[in-house]
Amino acid sequence: MGEEALYRIALTRVKGIGTVQTKKLIDIFGDARAVFQASKKSLSQTGLGEGIIVSILGFHGQTSLEAEMLQLERAGIRQLFFTDKDYPRRLLPVSDAPPLLFYRGKADLNSKKIVSVVGTRLASDYGREMTARLITQMAQPGLLIVSGLALGIDAAAHTAAMANQLPTIGVLGHGHGTIYPIEHRTLSAEMLKSGGLLTAFKYGVKPERYNFPARNSWIAALCDALVVVETARKGGSMLTVGDALRYGKQVFAMPGRISDQRSMGCNNLIGQGHARMLCSGEELSAAMGWGWPAGGKAVQSSLSFSGQLSELRLPSLLASKESLSIDELTATLMTEGGLSSGAAALLLLDLEIKGIVSRLPGQRYRSNAV
Repeated sequence: MGEEALYRIALTRVKGIGTVQTKKLIDIFGDARAVFQASKKSLSQTGLGEGIIVSILGFHGQTSLEAEMLQLERAGIRQLFFTDKDYPRRLLPVSDAPPLLFYRGKADLNSKKIVSVVGTRLASDYGREMTARLITQMAQPGLLIVSGLALGIDAAAHTAAMANQLPTIGVLGHGHGTIYPIEHRTLSAEMLKSGGLLTAFKYGVKPERYNFPARNSWIAALCDALVVVETARKGGSMLTVGDALRYGKQVFAMPGRISDQRSMGCNNLIGQGHARMLCSGEELSAAMGWGWPAGGKAVQSSLSFSGQLSELRLPSLLASKESLSIDELTATLMTEGGLSSGAAALLLLDLEIKGIVSRLPGQRYRSNAV
C-alpha cells in the first residue's frame, strides 16, 4: 500500500486528533507523511496541544501498522482517504465524516443514485415484503442500495437489491475481521460479488454497542435519500433519520398500522412532517427526479385514498361477499385502479386503519359496513 498509506493510518490513531484536526493537518502539510516529518514549531503553529505534538513527534508504531496493512492487503481491503478520488464524495461536506475508510468490494461508492434503507431488526412480514417491493419498483441503472447488514429490514434490503441485480453496500459497526450478525456471513459473501462492505473501524474492532451510532451516521451521509420501512419511536433507525435531516438528505417513511409498535416511528415521522410518506419505489424515483425504471410505470406522487375508494368501489365489493383474500383484493386494485402491488397493499392498510374493513385470519378481509 505504500509509505503514505501507513502514515494515513498512523495519523488517525494519534490520541487526541479528531476528524476535523486530521483534515486541517492534511490541508496545511499536504499529506500524512509530511505531518509526521514536520518540526515541533510547525506543529505548534497549527494549534495542536503539547500532548498531541509529542505523540506525533515520538511515533514509533511503524512495525505494528505494517502488520495491519499486510492483513488488509491479504483480505482485499482498500484504504480510502478523504483526499482520494474513490472516497465517497457525499461524505466530504460532512464535518464529522471519518477521514479514512476501509472498503472491500466492487461497487462504486460514488454511484449516481444512492438510497439507504433502514428499519427494525424485528421486521414483520409486511416490512420485509414492502422493502422488497420498494427496491424492485425503484430498480434502475446507476442505483446503489446501502444498509447496515443487520437482521430484519437491513437484510431484506440487501437481499432485494441483489435479486434485482443492484449493487448493495453493507456499512459495518465493526472492523472487517468480523461479520455481525454471524448469520449474515453467507449474505455478506454474496454482496461482495457486486457490492461491498464499508467501515471506518480498524480490522480487529468488535461489534460493540457504542460503535453503531457512528455506523448509522455514515449510512445517512452516504445516500441521496433515506428510506425508513419499520421502526419504533426510539432506536438506531431514528438516530439515522436525525443524522440524515442534519445532513440535508431526503427522508421517506413507509406508513404502517397504528397498533403496531414497529410502525410508530414511521407514522410519527410522516405526521410531524420529518419524512415524506412513501407508497412505492416509483414514487421515490419521481420525488428524486430520477425518472422511471425501464418498463416501469409512473404513479401519483401522493396517493389519494379517498378518491380511490370512490372510484374502485372497494367497500361495495367487500360488502357483496362474506370476505375476500388479500390476493383477490390486490388484483382488483391493480386491475381497476392501476395501482402497483405496494400501493394496493397500502390502500388496504388505510382502509383497515379507518375502520372500513377488518383483517381476518388467513389474510382475508371483510367489510365493516352494516
